[in-house]
Order: sequence, then C-alpha cells, then structure tokens
Amino acid sequence: MRKRLFQFSARESSIRTSSARPELRGRASILLGARLKWYRTACSFALVALAALAASQAAAQTPMADPARRYPLPTYDEDWQFLSDPSRHSDPWDIVKYVKLARRVFVSFGGEARETYERFGNQDFGLSVPSPNGYLLQRYLLHADIHFGSHLRLWTELNSSFENGRVGGPQPVVDVDKLDLHQGFVELGLIQRTRVNVSVRTGRQEIAVGSGRLYALREGPNVPLSFDGVRAIAQTRSWRFDTWGARPVTTTPGIFDDSSHHEFSVWGAYVTRTGLEHASVDAYYLGWDLQNASFDKGVANELRHTVGARLWRNGLWSYDFEGMYQFGRFGAGDIRAWRVVAEASRGFAGRWNPRVKIDFDVASGDRNRSSPNLGTFNSFFQSGEYSGRAQLLGPSNSIRLEPTLTLAPRRNVSVSTGWGFYWRESEQDGLYGIPGNLIVPSNRVPGLYEGSRPIVEVAWTLNPHVSVHLNYIFVFNGRFEEQSVHATATESYISPWITYRF
Repeated sequence: MRKRLFQFSARESSIRTSSARPELRGRASILLGARLKWYRTACSFALVALAALAASQAAAQTPMADPARRYPLPTYDEDWQFLSDPSRHSDPWDIVKYVKLARRVFVSFGGEARETYERFGNQDFGLSVPSPNGYLLQRYLLHADIHFGSHLRLWTELNSSFENGRVGGPQPVVDVDKLDLHQGFVELGLIQRTRVNVSVRTGRQEIAVGSGRLYALREGPNVPLSFDGVRAIAQTRSWRFDTWGARPVTTTPGIFDDSSHHEFSVWGAYVTRTGLEHASVDAYYLGWDLQNASFDKGVANELRHTVGARLWRNGLWSYDFEGMYQFGRFGAGDIRAWRVVAEASRGFAGRWNPRVKIDFDVASGDRNRSSPNLGTFNSFFQSGEYSGRAQLLGPSNSIRLEPTLTLAPRRNVSVSTGWGFYWRESEQDGLYGIPGNLIVPSNRVPGLYEGSRPIVEVAWTLNPHVSVHLNYIFVFNGRFEEQSVHATATESYISPWITYRF
C-alpha cells in the first residue's frame, strides 16, 4: 500500500460473555483496569515533568548567554567545539558536550527525553476504538558525535519509543520502537575553506530541507523517521546545495530490527540562495519510486518527479510563496499534479508582540476515476504542522485557508490560535492523511467542503534544556465525511508534552 511504513491502522477488540453477571464483572474489571492505566500514565507524566523541572532549576542557576550554545533541529547541526575553551563552560552538561579523546579528536554526547499525553474525542472520524482516558507516549534519544580532526566525523543516535494506555494497543510504525539505530553516518569534509564547505554523509540519517512541505523531520509522531543513503552538501556564505539518494527506513517495534525499505527509494537536489536584499529563493527537484502505491483511484507502482520553487522572507513582514509541479507514471497512466502555497504575516509592536498570519494552501486531487492518469498530489514527507499536532489531514486533494494570531505574553512564552477551513480540491478524490494514506474515500459523494478546525497552541521554553507545550484542536466535520464513512460530526484532540534536551 502507498507509504505503508507511515500508515495508521485501527485495532478493534471485543468482549464476549455468556451471562449477565460475568459480563458485569468483566465490565467492572475493564473499567478498573482503565482507571489504573490512566493513574499510572498520569503519575508517570507528573514524575517526568517534576524531574525535568528540577533539572531545569539547576541548569538555570548559570545563565547561558553564549550565542554558540544552542540545541538545533536536526540535532546533527550541533557544534560544541567552542567548549574547547574552559573559560566558556557555564552549564552542568558541558562536561559531556565536549570530551577530548586525543589531539584533534573529541566526542560530544547529547540526548532528548520527551513525554507526551494524547487524548482524542471521536478519533479518526469516530471510526477508531476510543481511548477515553488518553495514553502516554515516551521517546528517548541518545547520540554521540565523534570528530577526527576537521575532515572526518562519525554521528550515531539511538532511539527508544514506547506507548502506554492506548486501547487496542499502539499504532504501528509511529508509536513504538523499543530500541534501534535511528542515525548512524560517516561525514567526510572534502573542502573546508573560508568561503566554501563541501561534505558527504553516508549511512542512516534524517533529511529535512526547505519549508518542510515535502521533506521535514517526523517530530510530531513518537517514532522519528530516517533514511539509509548518501547525501552531499555544499555551502558558501549565500548559497547551499543539497543532493541525496536514499531509501526510507522501516519501523518495526523490536530491538535493532529496522532496515531500509527495499521497494521504496527517493532522491533529490535542493538549492537555496540567501543573503538577498529582501528575500531568499529555493529551487529543487525531487524523485520518488514506490512499488504498490495506494490512492483512492487504486494501487499501482508510482514513479514521481517534483520540480518546485520557493520565495520567502522573515522579519516584521514575512512571506512564503511556494509552487510545485509533479509528473511521472502511475501504473499504465501518467501523473500530473500540483500544489501552490501562499503565507504572509505581520508583526506589531505593542503589548505581547502580536503577529497576524494567513495561510492559503491548494494541492490537486484526481479528477477522472475512469482514466488511468493520476492527478493526486503527493506531499512526500510533509510536516505535521499542516493540520496541527493531531495530524488529522494531509495536503493531498485539499484546500486550506487559515488565519492565525500569535502572542508572546513573556519572552519565552508564545500562544497561537487559529481557525482552519478545509475543502476538497476535487470531488472525484478522497481525503488523505499527512503520510499520504487514504483516510476518507470519495465514494462518489458530492460536495467540496470538508470542515473546519479551531486550534490553540502554547509553547513555554523554560531554558535551553526544557520546553513545555500544549496543543488543543476541535474539529467540525463536513457532510462529505458524514455521508462517505458515517463520520461523527465533531472530533477533538488535546496533548500536553514536555521535552528535555542536553
């Protein structure tokens, strides 16, 4: 099936009884078990939160004003060589961020612990088994970054992800991966000069480029995504060039059992020009080859090429315009698909530094079910921000219009609220999730309006190590979902999470 390694599946369970009294006892035991699971989940989350807050207080005793001290994403962009100067040590974790092993050889250790609570109301349009008490997701990452001089680097990162309390068990692919190599690559610096750097990475690695509308880190789900392949990066003061060829890594829940997807390969080239007076420009080509890809139209092998360009600017006035065109083959038919995005925002001076933003995003859908040709846009590895952390809907065959207001009550606190309105781009196609899985088939149901979603997000950065977030979404489904799959009229989602990084 299309993007099988990202698709979700709902598990159903039933309880069969032979008499009324055993049934009552069974229901009581189930209710008690659910309450105990909820109690353990809440306690675990509270204990982790208290531990992280205590650690943050210890770290906050020494302010970190050094601009080089940062924890970027992706994590392999970290650079702690400045700690070779002992006078710049100011954080308790500095003892492991720069460990000298020999002359011109050092290692840097780091990691992340993330605890997430999620609770849905009418999950998956009311078609999934409900988890009335919610569930807890835990993710732990640990990495080692070894530098052999200035030209050779070895990066390794382990991932361990768990789920507790979900009725029916964890979702495949995105919830559980007990222990595995998330990243492990060798980077060779071919050219290192004042004006130009060229390097090659070989092995397992994360890939994120541009706006995240086609290649983004899988930060929302519990299990992150990586690729097995080769990537070359060339960078000057105002130009950056990325090119790669890779296979996505499958996620299996055991220990050290993940591997390359042998029926799925991707490649691409991405160029960015920054430093212009008023804007920056991206241009790119991306390739995709997946066996047995699945769309509302059917299942076939998919060979897809994407060309695109982006014009963007950050500042008091910010904007982001991007256009994409896709062509290739789907079985015996041709692929012709497209996507256009326009975002603009304006910041205002005043109390709480308000910023107003408007997003307009249109991606094509298929227009003729009887034709072998395919018009559905493929969003590749789209960021989950398209429809909020709940990742209810992806951009394929979708029109999104969303105004947003962001406030900063304090320097390290932001509150964002918006209301997204969604339509199908074509009545002949269904609705797809973020990873491209079909979630609501068209079933020849007329009507373009899909629904709307008010959303609230709160982010609080206590210090460089600790951040706390809250995401709430309410969903008003349209008549299309109700008529196609007998969906519920509304859905809801709430998720607080806390992240500790070092």
